[in-house]
Amino acid sequence: MQRRTALFLLAAAVQALGAAPAAQAADYPAKPIHIVVPYPPGGSADLIGRMVGERLAQSLGQPVVVDNKAGASGSIGSDAVARATPDGYTLLVAISDTHAINPAVMPRLPYDPQKDFVPVALMATQPMLLAVGRNMPARALGELVELARQKPGSLTYASNGKGGLQHLAMELFSRAAKTRLLHVPYKGAGPALSDVIGGQVDALFISLQGAGSNVAAGNLRPLAVAAERRLTALPDVPTLAEAGYPGLAITQWYGLMAPAGTPAAIVERLNREVNAVLASPEVAEKLKAAGTEPAGGNPEQFRGFLAGEARRWAEVAASVGARLE
Repeated sequence: MQRRTALFLLAAAVQALGAAPAAQAADYPAKPIHIVVPYPPGGSADLIGRMVGERLAQSLGQPVVVDNKAGASGSIGSDAVARATPDGYTLLVAISDTHAINPAVMPRLPYDPQKDFVPVALMATQPMLLAVGRNMPARALGELVELARQKPGSLTYASNGKGGLQHLAMELFSRAAKTRLLHVPYKGAGPALSDVIGGQVDALFISLQGAGSNVAAGNLRPLAVAAERRLTALPDVPTLAEAGYPGLAITQWYGLMAPAGTPAAIVERLNREVNAVLASPEVAEKLKAAGTEPAGGNPEQFRGFLAGEARRWAEVAASVGARLE
């Protein structure tokens, strides 16, 4: 009798544990949701996180609070979400650096980008521009490559630091173009951009939003877009493929992630809601005006995309010795 009672209680406990996530998902969301942006306010990750968060608050019927937890190339905020309770109430705006580039260049990363998170949805991609300053004689990408080949290592390019997307993007392009430019790293994208505009450095990879109004003002001349198709905001600027370098789509991407262990039903609900937000004509128009393309898709598609990005940037980082101790 005692054995039967013990087995009954054990079965009831197991059943209760199995029912808990289902009940949790059915009631979701029952309180405010926090979206962690691992970068300061005002950048692309912050703007996209707030844009999507505002719409999610409307559709989910709960406040969505954006928390900026910047530092260590996005590692501090990412690690905070990796350690959070996996209940769907703490989410992360992940980008190329946090989940593809940091793992390739930072051996002591505090989180595992593959094991510590579950993909929710790819929200947007922001193709990079290969651009030069207004006084640079090259008017087209072919002319820049020819100048670089005439004097290998004499042309310079700026980046926001060793091991970042701007650095690795130019190294990837240089390898495809069979030429070499001298890397000039800066402590941030702002100083890098300023010196390209001022003529102290010759070129850089930068997003349209990062370039700000400098393209329209003529301070910065985009030579090519590292995307599969031309940007709506820059219809006259050719893609790298059109300029003779196919297969070089270099984008800063933005995705929504949850801590590993988040119930599948909650992940699926969030995925549906995010896709609905991205399908909104108003949101799509705002993103495209900033040189950003709305994405979307299911979690498995995002997972496959992440795996490809991680392999790609690990190979590039290893080939140029980009490692941050």
